[in-house]
Formats: sequence, C-alpha cells, structure tokens
Amino acid sequence: MSDFLSNFNKSNYDNTKEKKTRDDSDKTEPIKQESENLSSAEPIDKKTNETQPKIGPTNVSEPKETKPEQETIPSTRRSQTDDGTEIDPTYHKKRKQKFLLIGVGTFVALCILYFGYYQMTHVALPDFAGKDLAEARTWATENKVKLKVDQSYSKNIEANKVISQKAKKGSKIKKGAELKVEASLGADPEEKLTLPDFMTMKKAEVESWIKENKAENISLIDEYSDTLEKGKANRFEIVNKEVTKENYKRKDKANMYYSKGKETFEKNISVPDFTKKMKTEVESWAKTNDIKVTYEEASSADIPAESVISQSIAKDQKVAKKDSLTVTVSLGKGYNVPNFADYSQEEAGTAVDGLTIQAKSVFTSNVPYGQLISQSVEAGTQLTSKDDLKVKVYYSAGQPYLKDLRGSTVEGDLQKQFYDEFQSKGANIQYTIRYVNSAEPKGTVVGMSAYNLYVPLEYTVALDISLGNLEGASNQTPKKDSGNEKDSKEMP
Repeated sequence: MSDFLSNFNKSNYDNTKEKKTRDDSDKTEPIKQESENLSSAEPIDKKTNETQPKIGPTNVSEPKETKPEQETIPSTRRSQTDDGTEIDPTYHKKRKQKFLLIGVGTFVALCILYFGYYQMTHVALPDFAGKDLAEARTWATENKVKLKVDQSYSKNIEANKVISQKAKKGSKIKKGAELKVEASLGADPEEKLTLPDFMTMKKAEVESWIKENKAENISLIDEYSDTLEKGKANRFEIVNKEVTKENYKRKDKANMYYSKGKETFEKNISVPDFTKKMKTEVESWAKTNDIKVTYEEASSADIPAESVISQSIAKDQKVAKKDSLTVTVSLGKGYNVPNFADYSQEEAGTAVDGLTIQAKSVFTSNVPYGQLISQSVEAGTQLTSKDDLKVKVYYSAGQPYLKDLRGSTVEGDLQKQFYDEFQSKGANIQYTIRYVNSAEPKGTVVGMSAYNLYVPLEYTVALDISLGNLEGASNQTPKKDSGNEKDSKEMP
C-alpha cells in the first residue's frame, strides 16, 4: 500500500486526469452540470475526489499514452487554481439570475394577491344619476356599501330620483364605505301656482300645463253629462273650500271635470212581474240593475199593504240601465171619511169600522144644539195605513146655562163642577168667591151674582160662601136636591 501511494504522485495524477478527459470529451454536459452545483469557494481535493488509477498486471511505473500536457480544458469548464480549487466562471451570473427570478416571481405573486384582495373588498360604482333611489339602495345593500341620501326639491327631477352622486361612475369604492347621493323630493309643494282659466282650455292643454308645472294634485276626471258634448269642460273644483285660485299651492288638491257625453246603455234587462210582491223586492232589483224607480201609493182592499198593485212597464219587457220604472204600492184597505152631519153624536162613534171617531159636544153661540160644528178630516177623504186613523168630530151643546148653586153646592165642588159643565165644553165660565157671615153650614154657597140664565161663552159669576159663624149654623154639609142632580146629569 505504501508503494502504491508513493507511486501515486502529481505527475501520475495529471496523466490519469488527461486520459480521463479525452475519454469523456463527449460527456462535457454532465461535467458542466456538476460544476454548476459546486461552490466556487469550495476546494477540491484531487486525491480524494478523483478515481484512483486502475491496478493491472503491468508495472505501474510504465507510463500510459496520454495527450500532451499543453492541451487544456475549454473555458466553459471549471478553472483550476494553484491550490487545487476549481471555480465556475458563470456561477455568479447564474446566481444573480436565480435571485432575480425569485424576486420577480414574489412581486408578481404579491401583485396577484393584492389585486385579488382589492377586487374582493372594492366594487365598481355605477352611475345612479336619473335612476330611482330604490335602485341605489338595492345596489348598496347587495354590495355592503352605506348609502347616505341628501334630499332636496327639484322641479326638473321626479321625486325619489337620484340627482347626483359624489363618487364618479366606474370608480372603485370600498365595501363598508359611505356613498353620498342627492335625491329629489320633487317639486316644492309649498310653491304658489298661478292657475289659468281651465274652462277655456282644451283637455290636452290642461294636461300639458299640469305636466309643465308639476301640479300632480290636479286631477282630470271624465264624467257623463246629458247636457254637454264629449270633451267639453264641465267644472273646476278645489277640494279645500278655504283655498282659492289666488292662494293655490302645488300641494292643494283640485279636480277638473270633463264631459264624456250622454251615457247610453243597451236595453238588455228583463222586467219581472212585481204584482202582489213586496216593495222591498222591487228595491233590491232596481239597485242591482241600476234602474230608477218612482213609487206611488194607493189603497187596496185586495192587495196587502207594502205590496205592489201595478207597474208602468209590463212583465218581460227590456229596459236599460238608468231607465225609469213607476210602481204603485198598496197602502192596504182604504177608509172613506163620511160627512158626520148625517150622524148624531151618539152614532158618530161607530159610523166607520176601522176609524177611531172622537165625538165631542161644545158650547156655541150661533149653532143650534146637537148640530155638527166641525170634523178634523174633510168628508170624502180616504185614509190608509200610513195616515192617522183618528177623526175628531164636534157637535153643538148650545149656549151655556148657569144654574142656581145656592144652598146645594159647597166650595170644594166648585172647581170640578165649573170645569165639567163649562170649560171642558169650550165655554170659559169663571167664578169669584166672597166669604160672608151666615148661619148656613160653613162652605155652602149662599149667594150668586147671577143664576138660572144663559150666559155668554166668556163670563164670570160672583159667589158668596158661608162662614157658618152665626147663631143656628149647622156643621152638616148641605145635600144636593134631586132636581139639581138631575139637571147636572142632563147637561152634556
């Protein structure tokens, strides 16, 4: 081993290397690859890295055929220093290229990441000018952008339309940021408007004026008219009666009416037979078919009250909407009021079955006793269920007659007696009282200023009433004699 190592000197190493180089001249690429992986500062130990020479049967001291020492390695191969260090001259350039590529790749990756982040956190802003405010709100909600709306009146921009926006169209806005827009409230409702004479203007002209002045609170209404031609102005009305044409504001409501001409309908409604049917059935049919019904009333012994007696349009005839129909409705059985002069007071109460007759006698100064003075309902009048079926009849009781009340009447009976005898029958006969000394029982009528005579309808009699304070006076109340009782009963 020691002999081998002693023979393995630098000269033998160089020869062996040159031979290997020639044999591997066509393999320069692997060597180049290897040289690129080596560090320029790293020394190469020839004794340890090169392959030892083959040991064969020949003498190791015999030199092998080699190329001249002047032959050198190409410039692309590693360079060799005196201390045995081999350096690749392209290493630094390639290393710089490598770092440059890494730097460029890192920059591009960061740019891609930033672009992706920017795209995720920012959105492109549309142009909302002239669009509905609701559209801007929807977009802001979907893209998580806060929308701040400033509103102002504008005659040229409709209400709830966007007038302008702070950020320009196409610019990027970050999600969560605030977008300011100005929206229209429409025309100022408090602005006073000078109203033209709509009655002299055509409908198209009025529509143009309303549009131009943003007077949306003025409504144009078409209605049927039996007197005006179609398209003619009918009337102008301001809803608030306190508002006039002089102080009219855009916010005030008003209506302008135009004629649609006369309304015509097809006669396609069949009229039923309403005879003996209830009035309510006619009313319901008329309301459903928009028919004008005029109701007349008459008594009928055969048709119950509130039922139809007749109709102006026969059964199954055709009518149109708004046509007129006259229906006669029964009031039930009628009652003819007689002339009660043909009846006595006693007979009058039962003269007409169904009527309530109140017969009464009253004093008169010119109508003989027992004759008819008047009746509350004129003779010949027909009363029905809708009328008051009471009839008052007055008969004459003649002229008032004042009887002698002395000795038979006491003070306590005077009020009732004068009312029943005179006042209830229309005669205003009054009395006055004077208390006198008398032996008659206390309270007895002992004197009269007039008695047993006919008196006028307006009369006052003076009565003396006993004090019962003289000798022989009795405490017993005088009894009415049978004659006076009879006369009292006979007086009607």
